[in-house]
Parts: sequence; C-alpha cells; structure tokens
Amino acid sequence: MLREFYDFIAKKIYSFFQTASSEGVLLRGESFCLKLDDEDMVAQVTNALRDWSILHQSMGEYQYVCGDGSLYKTFTIRLAGGDEVIIASQIDGMTNDFLCATLRNAANDAEKPLLMISASPIDSAKSGSRDMSASGMPFHAEQIMSEVRKMVEESTQLTNVEKRILGFELKRRDADVFSDKASLYEYRDLLSIMSTGKIDANNFPGFRLFTIDGKTEYQNHGNAQIDKEIRNNFDLFEKIDRGIRFGNLEYELSKVFEDNVIIRIEKAYKEDSENWSRLFTYAELLGAMEKKQAKTENPLKIENEDISLYGDMPINALLMDEQCIIRNEGSQTSKKRTKNIFVFNPDRYPVVHMVVNCNTRIANNGILKDDAEYEKDGKSIVFAFDREGITFHKVELHDDANGIKYIFKICIVDISPEYLLTTIKHSFSIEYKNTKTNTKVKLAGVGTNLIFNKNAEEVVAIKLQDNEVYSCSYGQRLLLTSTEEELANYGSGIKIEIDFAGLTIPFILYPDESKSEEIIGRKILRDKFTFKRSFEFEDGAILGESQEYFAKANLLRELRTEQEIIDKKILQGYCDDFYSSDRVEIEDIEISLPDELRCAYLELLEIFKSRKTIPTLAYLGDELKEAVLRYLLAFDSCFDELQDGDNLSKEQENVLLLGTITIGKECKEILMTPFHPLNLCYQLQLSEENGFEYASNVVIERLNSVNLLPYIQRNKRVYKVSEQLFSQEWKYYAPVENKKYRGSRRYVPKLVEEKVTEFISHFKYIFDEINNKTIRINLINMGDCADVFVGLAQYFIHSISRNADVDKLICFELHIYTDNASENVFSKIKEYTTLRDYLAELKLSVENGTSMNNLEGIISKNIQCYFHKDSGTEYAYAHISFYEMESKITSEQATMSQIETGLSFGGILSGIPSSKYGHKYRTGYGVRYAKNSELTKLASRYNALMQVEATGNPYYSEMSISTQIDEKAEEKMDDIYACSNWVVFVDPKVDLDFFSEKEANSDLLIIHYSDQYTTSSGYDAITVTHKSKQYAMVIQEFLKIKGVSANTEDVHKIINLFNAVNGDWLLRLVSSKKAVKDSTFSREKISIVAAIKFMLAFLKHKDIVWVPISLEEMLRVSGGAGLSKDEGVLSAKNLGFEKGPTSDDLLFVGLDKSASVPKIYLYPTEVKTGNNDNSVINKAFLQVSTTSDGLQKAFAPDGDIINTILYKVNRNFLMQMIVTSCKKMQVYHVDDSQDWDVILDNYREAILNEGCQLSLDVQEILGKGAVLSFRKALVARRTSFKEGAINFIEMPENDEFDLILKEVAEIYEQIITRKDQELLLFSDSNLEALNGDLSKLQISEWSGNDEPQGNEAEDTKKVDDEKNAQNVEVEEKNKKDDVTTQHEERNVDLVKEEKKGMRILFGTNEQDGKPVYWEPNDTSQLFHTNTGIIGTMGTGKTQFTKSLIAQLCSEQSNNVEGQELGILIFDYKGDYNNSKADFVEATNATIYQPYHLPFNPLALTQTAVFKPLLPIHTANAFKATIAKVYGLGPKQQDTLSQCIVETYANSGISPSDPSTWSNEAPTFEQVYQRYANDEDIKKNDSLAAAMNKLHQFQVFEGVPSNTKTLFEVLKGVVVIDLSGYDPDIQSLIVAITLDLFYVQMQAVGSSKMDGNYRQLTKLILVDEADNFMSEGFPALKKILKEGREFGVGTFLSTQFLNHFGSGEDDYSKYILTWVVHNVSDLKASDVDFVFKTEAKSAESTSLFNAIKKLGKHHSIVKLGNSKPQYIVDKAFWELWNEMKCE
Repeated sequence: MLREFYDFIAKKIYSFFQTASSEGVLLRGESFCLKLDDEDMVAQVTNALRDWSILHQSMGEYQYVCGDGSLYKTFTIRLAGGDEVIIASQIDGMTNDFLCATLRNAANDAEKPLLMISASPIDSAKSGSRDMSASGMPFHAEQIMSEVRKMVEESTQLTNVEKRILGFELKRRDADVFSDKASLYEYRDLLSIMSTGKIDANNFPGFRLFTIDGKTEYQNHGNAQIDKEIRNNFDLFEKIDRGIRFGNLEYELSKVFEDNVIIRIEKAYKEDSENWSRLFTYAELLGAMEKKQAKTENPLKIENEDISLYGDMPINALLMDEQCIIRNEGSQTSKKRTKNIFVFNPDRYPVVHMVVNCNTRIANNGILKDDAEYEKDGKSIVFAFDREGITFHKVELHDDANGIKYIFKICIVDISPEYLLTTIKHSFSIEYKNTKTNTKVKLAGVGTNLIFNKNAEEVVAIKLQDNEVYSCSYGQRLLLTSTEEELANYGSGIKIEIDFAGLTIPFILYPDESKSEEIIGRKILRDKFTFKRSFEFEDGAILGESQEYFAKANLLRELRTEQEIIDKKILQGYCDDFYSSDRVEIEDIEISLPDELRCAYLELLEIFKSRKTIPTLAYLGDELKEAVLRYLLAFDSCFDELQDGDNLSKEQENVLLLGTITIGKECKEILMTPFHPLNLCYQLQLSEENGFEYASNVVIERLNSVNLLPYIQRNKRVYKVSEQLFSQEWKYYAPVENKKYRGSRRYVPKLVEEKVTEFISHFKYIFDEINNKTIRINLINMGDCADVFVGLAQYFIHSISRNADVDKLICFELHIYTDNASENVFSKIKEYTTLRDYLAELKLSVENGTSMNNLEGIISKNIQCYFHKDSGTEYAYAHISFYEMESKITSEQATMSQIETGLSFGGILSGIPSSKYGHKYRTGYGVRYAKNSELTKLASRYNALMQVEATGNPYYSEMSISTQIDEKAEEKMDDIYACSNWVVFVDPKVDLDFFSEKEANSDLLIIHYSDQYTTSSGYDAITVTHKSKQYAMVIQEFLKIKGVSANTEDVHKIINLFNAVNGDWLLRLVSSKKAVKDSTFSREKISIVAAIKFMLAFLKHKDIVWVPISLEEMLRVSGGAGLSKDEGVLSAKNLGFEKGPTSDDLLFVGLDKSASVPKIYLYPTEVKTGNNDNSVINKAFLQVSTTSDGLQKAFAPDGDIINTILYKVNRNFLMQMIVTSCKKMQVYHVDDSQDWDVILDNYREAILNEGCQLSLDVQEILGKGAVLSFRKALVARRTSFKEGAINFIEMPENDEFDLILKEVAEIYEQIITRKDQELLLFSDSNLEALNGDLSKLQISEWSGNDEPQGNEAEDTKKVDDEKNAQNVEVEEKNKKDDVTTQHEERNVDLVKEEKKGMRILFGTNEQDGKPVYWEPNDTSQLFHTNTGIIGTMGTGKTQFTKSLIAQLCSEQSNNVEGQELGILIFDYKGDYNNSKADFVEATNATIYQPYHLPFNPLALTQTAVFKPLLPIHTANAFKATIAKVYGLGPKQQDTLSQCIVETYANSGISPSDPSTWSNEAPTFEQVYQRYANDEDIKKNDSLAAAMNKLHQFQVFEGVPSNTKTLFEVLKGVVVIDLSGYDPDIQSLIVAITLDLFYVQMQAVGSSKMDGNYRQLTKLILVDEADNFMSEGFPALKKILKEGREFGVGTFLSTQFLNHFGSGEDDYSKYILTWVVHNVSDLKASDVDFVFKTEAKSAESTSLFNAIKKLGKHHSIVKLGNSKPQYIVDKAFWELWNEMKCE
C-alpha cells in the first residue's frame, strides 16, 4: 500500500518541475523545500523519485566537495526546458547547516534549482525557499484533496459504492480540524486506493468505518440510501470506539448487541487495539443489531389475565377470584412482575397445572423452577405441581435480552375458599424461603379483629398471640382479637399457624404494613375502563381485583355519599354542610316521580348494592349496563309527549331533581351526583372507547361531562358548574353571582405570575434604572382573589429561588375593587397568624436557609392592599389590571343550534366557548357543528329543561341558559384602559375579534393571548394595551433599517399576522432589546411573516384550504400555564417529540375537500434566514423530517392503537387548533382570497368529530415538509427535494422583506406569472390517484455551494455592520424621545429595557439548539463568577477555556462603564504561551516567564482601612508562603522574617512609622544579599536551599525601581508561563502572586454596581489547578470567597472533580458555575457535590452516566441554581476562525 503512496509523491514532484521548466517559470538557483513526516518517509520518497527519473531516462548526478575534503553525491532530475534540479534528502545524519546553508549556497552558485526533502521543521529552510505544501504548490492540502476528489470521480475501477465511501471520508477529513492536513502521510491510504482501484479491508479502520464490500454490497441502492448506510456505519463505529475509550462499552452497547458480541469486541480490542475493527464487517454487526432489536421490540410481558390454573387439564379450570387469586407484589412495574398466587384445591387434584401465556418464546435457561415440571406449548409454558395438603412453589421466567424477570410464588391448599378468600384476597403475599418449612403466607395491614371462615355461624373468639396455633373447622368462624396497643408492640411480625381441620397453614402477620394504596379519581376512571371491571366499596376501602386502595378525605366523602344514597335509596338529597368531614349525613327528600322512572332508578340502586360497588367505581357492563339503559329510557319517556310551548308538570319538574343534593337552606350549592342520568349516559358512551391504558393523565382528566350542562336553574336562580377536583363523575354548581364558588380555575395563579414576570422584564428600565421597586396592580371583579394570591406567592417563591436577596424583591401595591372586602383573601395578610395558617393550608413556603425565611413575612412586607368599591369609572393608576368581565343571564332568545358548540366526537370532549350572536357574545351550551349522538341528545334536552325548570315558563326544545357580557362591562373598559398599561382579561367571554374590531378605531392593541392554559375551546386570557405606539414603532423602525417603508396600516397588518399565528410573538418581539439591536429574534419572526404569506401562495390549490399554525405554540415550547411543558396534551413529550431535533416554526394544515372523505395534510415548515452554513441547513432538514414523522406518530400511528382514546383526543386537539387558527386568519384578514368558511362552516362538524382522514398522499408532490431559506446569493426562487424527502425552497434575500407588505393573492399571481423555472407550481397539480409514494420525488444531494463568498461576503458584513450602527442610533433616539419624566404621570408609555453586561457564548444547548450564554455581570443570573472547568485530557477543556478568555476580551466594552479587564493566567502546561500564536493574537496577551517578574512581593500596599505595622504583615505573609512551600521550621521562619524586616530598615522603612512606608520597598534579591552576607546565619538547612533556589532562578525583578504593582502589570491578558519549571517554583510563584493579588484587591475596593449588574475588574485562571489547590494556600480561598465584592472572579481548570477537595479544603463551595467535560476517573459522589444531587438518585445516576459518555467539545454546564444543560462547546479554534473572517 505504501509503495503506491511514495510513487504518487514522486510523480507529483517530477511533474511539477517538468511543467515549471517547460513553462519557463523555474528560476536558476531557486530552492524548494518539502517536509515529510519522518526520515524513513524521506528515504522512501527519495528512492521512488530516483526510480521514476531512471524510468524516464532523466536522472543526472550532482557532486559537492565538502570542506573536510569528503565528497557529497546525489542525483538530479534533468528537465525538459534544459534545467536540472538537485535532489537533496536529509538522511544518513545530514545536518541542518549543510542542507540549508552549504548545499543551498552551492546550488545557487551553480545556478541550479534545489529541492530539499527533510523530516525536520527547519525555519531557515522555509524562509529562503518555496514551500512545496504552500498554497498554489503541488502538496498544498486543498490541492491534494481536490486532486483526490477528481481521481475518485473519474475512476473507472471504483464502484459507485466505493466512490460514496471515499466521498464520505474526504468530507470527514475536510471537517476534522484536528487532523494535520499539511502531512502527506495523512493521504497515504487514499492515494494507495486510487492506485489499486479498490478499497481494501485494511483501509476501513482509518475511515472509522466497519468493512463494506464495495464491489458487491448496496449495488442496487440509490445514492441517498448508500450515504445513509455509510453514516450509520460511521455512527456505530464512533459509538463502539467511545465505549472502548471511556471504559463503558457494556453500558454503551447493552441495548444494541447481545453479550457475546460485546465480549468479542472487547477481546478483539485487547488483542489489537489499533486494528480490532477489521475483525467485524458492517453487515455482520447489522445482523447482530437486528437480532437484538427483534428481542427488545417484544419484551416479555405477562399480565394476570395471561395466567390460568387447572386441576386436570384442560377440563377442570379453576375459577379466577373464586378458586384462585393472583396478587401482584406492588403497583410499580418491577413489583408487578412478582406475582403471588393462592390456589384453593378442595377437590384435591394430585397435580395442579399453571399455564402462563407468554408474548415471546422463553429459552430453557430462562425458566427457573423448584420441584415443578414443565413443558412448552408454543409461546405458552405449562407447569405441573405435584402436591398434597399444602405446598409452596416458586417459578421464575427470565427475558435476559431486556433484563426482565417474572417471579411466581405459589401456595396451593386443599381446603375450600370459604375459609380464607375474603380474609386474604386484598392483603396476602407469600414470604418464600429456600427452606420451604420456613415459607409463610404473609398478611399485611391486619386489624384488631382478624376473621377466618367469615360466613360460618359459630363464632370462636380468641386473643391473638405470637407463635400460637389456632384451630378453625367447618362451621366455625375464627375471630382473633387484639388491641391497637398490642398490635403496635409487634415489630417483626406475628407468627401464627391455623389448623383447618387437619391442614395447617403458616401465617406471618404485619399490622403496621399497609395493605392498601391511595387511589385518585383519575386512576379509578382509567383502571375501570382499561380492565372493564368495577371496584368494590366496603367500609371505606376500595377493593380492586386483588389490591386494596384508600381514598383521601374529599374523594372518600363523595364515595361514602354514593354508598349512602344506595343504602337509603335517596332520590333527592339535602345536606346542611357537605364539607365538614369525610362522612356526612344526607337527608332523603321525598319527591313524586313517574312509577316507571322510580322503579328503574331503585332497581339500578339494588344492582349497585348487589355488586358491592358505586357509580364512581363501577364499570357499566352486562347487568349494570342493561339497568342503566332502562333507567335512561324511563327518564326519556317522562318527556316524550312534551311539546314546544308546553309547561312542565310537577312530576316533570321533580324528575330534574333526581340524582341531586342541595347544600344549605339557602341552596348555596347544588351537587349533581354520579346517579344523575347525564353522567350515566356519558359513562355508557365512554365505555364504547378503548385504549385507556395508553392515555396520559391530561387526557384522562378531560374525560368528564362537566361542560355538557354548564348552567342549571333552581327556584329561578341560575347556577354555574365548576371544575372537577376529585371523582370525575360529580359536578358542583354554585350561583353565577357567587364568585367564591368551590373549585378554582387552576390556570389563574400561573397566569398572574407569568404576567408580572413579563411586565417586569418588558419594562426593566422602570424597575432597574429608575429604581422603582413597586408594581401597581388593579384587581377588578376578580372575586375572592384566591387564585391571584397564589400567583403572587408563587412569584415570590420562584424569585427567591433565583436570587436569595429578599431585600431586592419587587413590592406590590394592590388596588382591589370589590363589594365584599371581608371575604377577599388579601384581607388575611393583615393578620400574621391567619396568613401563616392560610399559607400552610395551601402548602406554600420558601426553602429553608433563606434570610427572613418565612413566606408570610415576605408577603406581609412586600404586599400592600387597598380595597375600593367598584364604581365603574374611578380606577387607580396601575401597571397591570386583571379584569374578569361581568356577565349576566341573557333574556334574549338564542337557540342551541345557533350557538357554536364546544362538543367533540359525540360529546366525549366538551368545552364552553364564547361565540358571537348578532352583536353580542354568548357563553353557553350550543350544538352548532356538534355530532348527533344519544349523549348530545340527552344533554340538549337537559339544557332545554333547565332553562325552564320550575319557573312556570313554557318549554322550548331549542332554548338553553346562556350568559352574555353585561353592558356595564363594556362601559367601564375605556376607564380601565386609560389607567392601565396592560389589561389582562381573565376568562374573557369574548373572542379576539371583539378587540380586533376596536383596534381599527383606536390605538387599542392585543399584545398577547393564550388559548392553551386550559384545554377548553375558548381563550383563557387576552392581554391588551392602549399604549400601542411603541409596538408599532419598533416594527416600523426595524423595517426601515431593512429598506422597507411601512406606514401605520402596513405595520398593523404585520401585527395582525403575528397575533393570528402566535399569541406570544408580538410581546416577545418588543419585550427584548433584540427587536432592535440584536436582530436574531426579530429577523427570524419577521421573516416568518414573509414565509407564511409566501407558503400560503405557494401551496394555494383550488381543492385545499391551508391554515398556518405556530408549532412553537402547539408544542408548548413557550410553556403553558397550569400544565407543564412536559404534560400538556399537545406537548413535545406527549406527542413523542422529546427526543431529537424538531421544528418549532410552522405547520401548514391542509383540508382537501376533493375526496368523498375530507383529507387532512400536515406540512411542517422550517424557516431559515441569513447566511447559514451546511450544518444549519442539514439540521433543518432533519428537524422537518423528525417533526413530520412525530406528527404522524402522534396523531395517526400504525395499527389498532390509532383508534384508542389517546389518539382520538390528540387528533381532536389538533382539529380544535385548526378551527381556532382558521378563525384568527379570518378575523385578522390574513388572506381574504381564501374561503375560510370551508373549515369554519362547511366541514367543521366533520373536523371536530373524526369525520376527516389524516393523509400522507400529498407528500408524493410536496414531500414530507419544507425548509424555506432566504439566502443572499440567490437571484431566483427554486425548489428541490433533499434527503428525507424534504422540499428545499430557496428564496432571494430581498423576498424576505419585499413579501411582508404584499397580499397573499398578489404573491400567488406573481408566482403564476413569473414561473421561476426551478420553482414547483403546486396549484397546477392533479390530486387524483395520489398515494404518498415518496419514490416519485427527484431527490438531489445538498452541497451548500451557493453561499456568498469573497468580496460579496465582506460587503454583506459591511452592510450588516452599518445597519447595526443604525440600530444603536435608532434605539438611542427612541430612548430619548420616550424616556422622560412622564413616568411620574399615570399613563406614560413605557420603554424597553436596555441590554447590559457581557455575554459569553458557552456553546449550543444540545436539547433545543439554542445558544447558552454566561452573563458574568448579571447578579440575577450569577451571584459571583467563580467557575470550575473540568475534563480529562483531550476532552476540549482547554479549547473551551481559551474561548472563554478570548470572548471576555472582546466583550469588555459591555462591562459596566466599559471597565477594562485584567485577566491573570497561571499556565502550567504551556497552553497559553508564545507557542500558541493564535491565542496570543486573539487576546493580545502579554507573556511573562518566571524570570525578573516585574512586580515586587515585598511591596507595601496601603488600603483605605489603616493597617498598623504593615511591613511586619507583608514580611510575615511572604515568610508564610516560603515556609509552606519548602517546609521551614519555626527557627528558619524566624530567621527569614528577621532578614526581611532588617532589609526594610536598610531601605528606610520602619514598621512603626507609616510615613516611611512610601519609600521604595526592597526586593527579594536585596533580602537574599542580606541573608547571604550574615555569617551568623546557618547556611546548610532547608531555608538556605529555598533562598538559593529563588536567587539562582531570579524569579522576581531585583532592582526596586524596575518594579510595578501587580495591578499595574495586570492590564488585559497576562500569562505567567510556568511550564517546565519545578513544582516548588510553580507553587511559590502562584502563591506569592495570589498573596499580592489579594492585598491589592482589598486596596482597590469594591467594584461598581448598576442595578443588578456588577462591574468586573480582574479575573484569575489557574490552569491545571489541582497542582495548586492540593497545597492549601489560603490566598486562593480568600479570593474565591471575597472576590465577588471587588468584581473579581476565578476560573479553576482541572482534570478531575475530586481535585476540588473536601472538608476545610473544599473549593467547590465557592464555585457557582460548573463546566464538566468527560471525566475518566469519576465517582458518583463527585457528581453529587457538583450538581447538588441526592446520592443514588435517578438524577445523580443520569448525570454520572452522561459525563462518562461526553464526546470531545461536549460538556454539561450548571449556571448558578439552574438545571444542568448539555451543550456543544464554543471551542477556541471555531471562535478563532470566525475572528479571522471578520
């Protein structure tokens, strides 16, 4: 292989000189140099060149007589132009002088060209010669790479697969910044391949690939498929190699390969660490992976239903729950795999069989059993237990591939179930021992009365005693009694035996071990529908199949009430106080009902009773279902003859009372129990669904009928339903006028906290620069304000967790407008004890350790309340007003069919939207667009009946109770707007168009809305402002800078489009300074405006209506209040997007109406703007592809699971969003050429009720999604399809701003008329016969070669720089215009915050791709800047640190007051010295060697606080450091101290006379001379050794007049290069310098503060800090601890976490910022002390494993109290390349 390589080099040399000579460009006497890797390579190339010259008959000879008379001979190459080049190879001991001087001069004299070939980096050779590897020369790296590429492309010997492999390798090498591209040896394998025409197996390890037979494999694959396989091969190689290098191969590969494959890899590596991979082909490893995957895709799963027991098979099956019971060890997954089985065998079968139906085959070695026999029947296993009397058995089934083990502990007894079944069913397990005589039946939660043979008549009561044997025979009921005290004394269990008429069973009883688990309403509903069976209810206990549960107070009260209704046969109930305890007495109110209905109801109660269940716990199947159907039929029959205009009879009025409970004599609340017909009808419809086990908690919570009857009427008083909190089958109604109804709106606290935080951030100027710390809030018509109180409390809790300084907390001045101040919760804050108890009840508190660490104290101090009567006109000035519109029961007539529905798929999902009817907004039950079902018919009838109830008014089947906004609400709005900067409408009873109509006529502006706090179909909050000028101005100025002239109308259209797509964008656009100065956010979002308009035009088709949706909003990237990001129904987690990159820009949803069943298309689109490198565009392709797949998986997965309740709900949320988004498109006139009513009216019912089909058909034309890129280099639009079937739409940059002001119709016409040759015209496409075949797309490879280059890129940068400068000017002008003393007035227009402080880019967050910035000035992010940087050698630690230092230098201008930094670096390894020219140039660093350092360790530094005897203190500090380094004893220390003091005296400095301290201080050299010349001092000890060493090395400047203070030296970056010095000298220099630093830091005094921003002054970097930390010098700890006040920060860089020590030397406690790279020698305890995790917790284990797997330039960063972030570092080489391009 190497022979071909050497021949290639020789040919290149020969060709170069022949060409140069023939072209006449070769100069006489000119010299050339070629550097190779080693002397052997020099010799081999020389031989190859000689052979090539001989072959071409062009070899000559050259001789030179040396000075010593010897003769030097070499060969020459005779050239075509008559020249002759001398070949001089530095081999056989040739010196540099002879080669570079003697021979070069001789060649020059002979006027012959000279080629010097050497392996030594000879600067003198290069300085006067032409470098053969320089740009334009034959061995320049790019030239070689280009030539190799050309050779690959033109090769006729290589197959296409081999060419793709080599192409991949060339790209990899080109991207590898760590490879030595100047080394020819790097290309030896590639050149050899080109010579032989094939890729040998030996080449693949160098390519970091496993062997592929390029001649036979993948010959029928397309290029995209081949490239994908090569990339997968490479990724697998890296994964295995990483596992080998970091010693965690088993962890890395255990889920990918079987153990035998992992063992083979380990063995291969041990035998040959360089070539281990040659033993494995890629095909072989793929097969092994597929084999493993086949197992992991079907892990062993055994449910209780999969177990059957028999006497004689297959006839005598034992009935489950009667003759045998199965009880899992617990509810966790692992405990469910341990199954306790109790078998009653009264028929005394000699063999009992257990059949386990497995979902996968179990190998024989995976079956462990004691004395049982077994045989296999397919995947099933049949166990046979020989037995007699009582026997215990144990069986284990192992799925080793997935690490799953099932354990079956079995007890078989030859007695009747009557003895034990009811006693043990919900509490037994088997305490199995290897010695079976010690095995026992364990009973948990034993009470004071333990009963066996419960149904027997004769009671035998005996005292329970430990180690007793009791008897229980047929007809006897054994009662074992005890007291609670007696049971409490048994700690290790009570051992008893019971003799059941000759059969003795051993028991062990555990009274204190709970046998039951808590259960909540959500789990009840999920489990009863999943398993299609009811729970039993007995004495407050909830009994599952074999598990007992308990419910807490509120749910338990509801369940007991249901039982009471059954027992007392209550038709209508009454209760004075329902909430006083968990057991209330319900009074039966007798009412007259039709006989059929009464009988059906009472019959239903009897069946519930016989089944020992209640409605909440019951699954309505079989007998119960039939009874419910008869009950509902009887209810309907009561109104069969009721006609419109009729009055209700008394009996009919009474029917409406059935299943209800009235609370209080004044009817203050009405409860609708689960016996109510509407609930039972809902449960019946729900039972038709399936897949409840897959449903998330959020989905389960939505499954209730609460909004099917939003209002009821009783005694002419209207009641409104509130949220469900406990059982999902109860409904609570309170009078509409009663704001303090039970069941809060859980999203409001989050809303309040979020709005306060946004306002403070938005107007930071007010709260920082003007130093106003009070925010004024109006609360208008907000009821008892309980939710607002919780929101403000949570704001304080979270503020303190971010910054523990309670003195800097914002204060709140609340003005509360209410007619009932006494019931307002804020009245409680006046009474400290009441407030404390209220907070305890709400479980609100701050963490321990906070100063003034009780929340009640913080609230008392920081909230001031003022109560006012609400006159409707007079309101105090407020920053934010929270207002809930008044509503009233409307007297106007509106039919249910006219009110837009909140119902979806037959009423299973429901909400209460507000819709426009005439000029009014109505809130209530409606059926417009609802699907007709038995449930909706019953709900409609109930709503119509409740509209009448007992009022005596006539009945109309279309009428229902609804509310509308009170006139006084609209009247008072103008006054609220006038006094408020922001008005937040909570639970508005209107839509966006209510405000959009007003926007056109005034300066009212919607700046934010949310329809995702809850899962209803309406809006939860809309935020508006009358101060809209600033919002329009920011957009207008931004467009002006971009050359777009926009008038006020244009800007409002842009604002409308923002609001139409995402309710968060407008506020964020203006909130951050980014809107002007940093164009990233504003440009991205404004470019999305252009993208939306273009895509609506591009996708326009006569048969499809496309609706743009913000994926960011849909996936809750910005978060939803009340539901965490992880738990929202449309969250990334619940849609399966939590892994890998996904798009968060746009989703275009298309409704195709051309088919008989409408189709829905999902088309994700990622928008890119500006110059994006290949990696950014490639990532965008991956994002869109992943998002497309994720959407499909979330809404329409393969298989039967598509029809489960989870996916129906997911689809419904998508459909709701389509309708809502479409309505916003219409309201805001986004595209008036589009017929939005196709969705909003024509197909709305189908959309909301599973009447549409999610389809991929259109992908055949459009691909899976689009990446739209606005790019500088383009002049025309074009589309192409890239890997992954992604539509790449490239647009000229001018489109980005030209399209913003155009209408969609105008853009569409432009597309049609221009017909860019490379732009797809979708509107011409035929949609018939599409099937989504992606193979029909013409996929091309993305090369990224169209980026602007050279002068164009520079011109672009200049333009951007000019625009940035304009940005600053614009902003300053805005600031001067807007920021005036008007803040003191009520209605001032507030201004944006000004960005302050340095921002250091640590890297890119691997989770979301966003930059991770470190802001060292901002004390709200970081209390101090001390930083620990950790990582084993080669992990990128130094590259990260260099980048950090370089960025700090470039960001100095953003320091507070532009303060220049002084950065001191102690360089132990030479990473920052003059050999690193790039770093020195980037930072303009000053490098000092430890020789004549220009500062004086004995200089006297006087501080503001006078320090007596300063020379003594200075001498003592210097002496202490010397003593610590060299281990001086007390006498030696005293001698040194005396010498220093005497030297001070010689310099005229007296310790007791401060006036002498300003005299020139002596240097160490003077102290040494004093010491050396004192003959009385002993000179042969350790002091002498120390003094002599310092003197010999001359570390410090010896002439006093040549010294400066350390802080005078410390300007910019100063490096003390300690590399190569002895450890004692290194430690001494660092210690003395830090001593000086600390003293001078104190003298300079505190740094300045600007709001939360602290000025940085000096920074210290100790590289390889473990060398110094282990010494325990005090100065470092003091600087770490106290530096913050002085603007000083310290960076400690080391290889291991444990270098930070523990105990008194625990440096970690002074570190707030951690940057952790891969650490080879890692302990779990190290992770815990850095990241403050709990030992052995899941978080600790996860971080431990993650650190071990980190790749190069990857790290885990912890900034202050924030959660750890996984980042890709901003490496210095990357930063340096960017700096060079600027």
